[in-house]
Amino acid sequence: MTYNAGRLARATSLRAPHLVGLLQQQTRCSARRFATSTPRRIKDEGTKNQEPFRSRLLAALSRTKLDWSPVPIGVGIAFLGAFQFYRVRERERKRQEREDAQDRDGDGGEHGRPKKRKRIRPSGPWQIQVMSTLPLKALSRLWGRFNELEIPYHLRVPGFKLYSWIFGVNLSEVSEPDLHTYPNLASFFYRTLKPGVRPLDTNHTALLSPADGRVLQFGMIEHGEVEQVKGMTYSLEALLGTDGKGARQGEITKEGKGNQSVQIGEEDILKADEEFANMNGISYTLPNLFSGPKNQVKIPSVDASTTSKPASESEVRADLALGDGRSRSWFSNTKTPTTLFYIVIYLAPGDYHRFHSPTSWVVEKRRHFAGELYSVSPYLQRTLPGLFTLNERVVLLGRWRWGFFSFTPVGATNVGSIKINFDAELRTNSLTTDTAADRAAEQASERGEPYSGYAEATYSEASRVLGGHALRRGEEMGGFQLGSSIVMVFEAPSGKRRSFDEGWEEAKGGWRWRVEKGQQVKYGETIGWVDESPDS
Repeated sequence: MTYNAGRLARATSLRAPHLVGLLQQQTRCSARRFATSTPRRIKDEGTKNQEPFRSRLLAALSRTKLDWSPVPIGVGIAFLGAFQFYRVRERERKRQEREDAQDRDGDGGEHGRPKKRKRIRPSGPWQIQVMSTLPLKALSRLWGRFNELEIPYHLRVPGFKLYSWIFGVNLSEVSEPDLHTYPNLASFFYRTLKPGVRPLDTNHTALLSPADGRVLQFGMIEHGEVEQVKGMTYSLEALLGTDGKGARQGEITKEGKGNQSVQIGEEDILKADEEFANMNGISYTLPNLFSGPKNQVKIPSVDASTTSKPASESEVRADLALGDGRSRSWFSNTKTPTTLFYIVIYLAPGDYHRFHSPTSWVVEKRRHFAGELYSVSPYLQRTLPGLFTLNERVVLLGRWRWGFFSFTPVGATNVGSIKINFDAELRTNSLTTDTAADRAAEQASERGEPYSGYAEATYSEASRVLGGHALRRGEEMGGFQLGSSIVMVFEAPSGKRRSFDEGWEEAKGGWRWRVEKGQQVKYGETIGWVDESPDS
């Protein structure tokens, strides 16, 4: 073993210089290869950098693995809503800047754009404060245009059925069972019903529901105040558009009946009219709702008449004739004491959107208030004082068998328009009417007078005999786009109290309600009637 170890040591010592030389040679070769490869690599990278950035970006993207994750629907809707809100706000800001520039340049004038009316900022919780800052009228006009977009043919049936399922639309009552015939949402909102699905109550002393909806409030008007909800009221003057300050109680000149003016000057009628105003706690008489206070500058009105239907005119004339000698109203010398009543009906998005005449009556005047467009949902009616006096509305003033009668469709957020079938001039929720209202407010300010808040039209040419447009029971009057509310204020016999202590709630005869708060009613159903029994 010692011998083998010695031989191995000698062999290693002999080969060591050879191994060292071999390692040195390999090192020099590697260095040369490294030195020669560096310029080539720089040259290759320079060639790559000369390629366009777009090509390099596309190449990088093609080599990158992408993982797609679904975005929640709510996030997408919120993003689209925020983006659209930003666009609307910017458009309104630029429009306001242009109007301010025109005002500074003195271009307002008769033919230019007038100054904007001062908006009323309502009081209430933070939700109402935020809502009052939004351009609700512009958003409603945008929603109206969206509703008029044509829906693809194959999406109409599933889309309308989904809407009906969400809002409770009874498709079996729709006059056109083929949903493909409705090209857009607006036409489906304004759908008609099958004949006979809404029979009219046969009691001709009854007041019918003008539309499908829910009864929000009803009762007797006391001290000229209408109750919005319990503990919250608004004045009848603010709703119907007259300011009775300084009005003379005995002034009962009525315009109409063709081109003539009818003056009722008998002392007993004057006295009865004053007693009516005092009894109801109001500072004006019912004629002032038509003519306004005597010391107020007369508001110019246009004639928007369309010819009444002969059948409607004859039926209304016969019905009004029954009131002569049986009731005491401002236009006839009669004996039965009367009181003002009111009712508010809310139309939900799924309800039938057309409204009909609740009784046989004559519409003499129309007042259009180009107000705001707050929501008229039950929540806002509980929290926003004077909601119906702030919103855009169309006040129809006239008379029925027992005296004064008014019918007021109230606009709301996303309600594209209020349609009145027999009005040739009415345009609601439009820039044209807003501009006209701004100009009227500016002119009133120049005269040093308060702005009345409305544009007036008459229907005296519709029937020269009746002095207005005749509507019979159940006749279609117009409708809403989407949903809103209807406020009716009317004069009716108050009956006779059984005793002084029992009050009017236990009165004999007179007006009787047949509804309750929160009750769902259908067009044609009775909401109340006049008890004409002999013992009353």
